[in-house]
Amino acid sequence: MGDSYAAGSELVLQTKVSESTVLRRAVAALGQFAGEGFEPKGARSTRFLNGEGEAMTVALTHPAHPALNSWVHVSLGDFEPDGVGTVFMTIHLDEPGDVLQREWEMAVSLTAHLVAGLSPIMAHLTAWHLDGHGQIYPSTRLRPGSNLPEEFGPWTYVSGEGLTEQVRVRLSALPGYASQTLGDGWLVRAVENPGAEPTEQFRDALKELDTEPIIYRAARLAAA
Repeated sequence: MGDSYAAGSELVLQTKVSESTVLRRAVAALGQFAGEGFEPKGARSTRFLNGEGEAMTVALTHPAHPALNSWVHVSLGDFEPDGVGTVFMTIHLDEPGDVLQREWEMAVSLTAHLVAGLSPIMAHLTAWHLDGHGQIYPSTRLRPGSNLPEEFGPWTYVSGEGLTEQVRVRLSALPGYASQTLGDGWLVRAVENPGAEPTEQFRDALKELDTEPIIYRAARLAAA
């Protein structure tokens, strides 16, 4: 058997609606991929998306990836009393070939859909080896001065609220794969794909974004 990977995103948002409503909205925000929509996988996910009961995770399938062990999961993390909480999306495709690349392409597309549909405070997208150990996502803690996260990953989005013009100019100058507006916020793609390493120039520029150095956390692609 070959290596198995997953690609996924963590979105931090603030909301006044119920957690079940957030989860249903997140699934709806995925929209279509490659011209086709997603279907619930299993009776529990089907009932929940039909408006019955509560759930913390919804399992989905896509017609382009019908293998039994290919899936997309949308799940909830902890939500605080003030309505700040996390939504996770995880993709695993059980197919021959460069599976991680296919997962990454789907994850990039769907995470952009989630950002547009949920208007998060920030979001990270990364990838990991299913048999690896250690932290997966970069930190989501925002620096109080710049409103930038203390760690960036392969794909990091920050809401435009609280970003000064000076910070935007610094972000636009980052020498990564892409650094550009996304909706009302800003998206930094340090690398084109999670297996690549950012340049030293990018790492150095990242350290200069704020008064304290910002760290780059690479995708965790090594097996245990």
